[in-house]
Amino acid sequence: MRWVRACSKNEIKEGDVVSIDVDERQLMLIMQNGIIYALDRICTHMDADLSMGFLAEGQITCPLHLSSFRLEDGVALNPPAERPLRRYNIKIDGDDIYVQVG
Repeated sequence: MRWVRACSKNEIKEGDVVSIDVDERQLMLIMQNGIIYALDRICTHMDADLSMGFLAEGQITCPLHLSSFRLEDGVALNPPAERPLRRYNIKIDGDDIYVQVG
């Protein structure tokens, strides 16, 4: 496992969904209620980009078939998606946000 710089703190604000690519992974950073979440960006049901979805309290909803995923752990909350999104650890070091990948 290694830590990769994702962005700086001033690049993400409350309610933002920020798309990042790390190696071959398509990820998104989401800030909600002051907490930053790092999750896979592609829906586990179809190849839809969740960063284009709908952010609500504690979840993001796919713009294609409306499956929702819990930000805290990536769990799929409703069909058609059944598999969870992968969640990544983050750390803040100075002004930089890092994502743990491996």
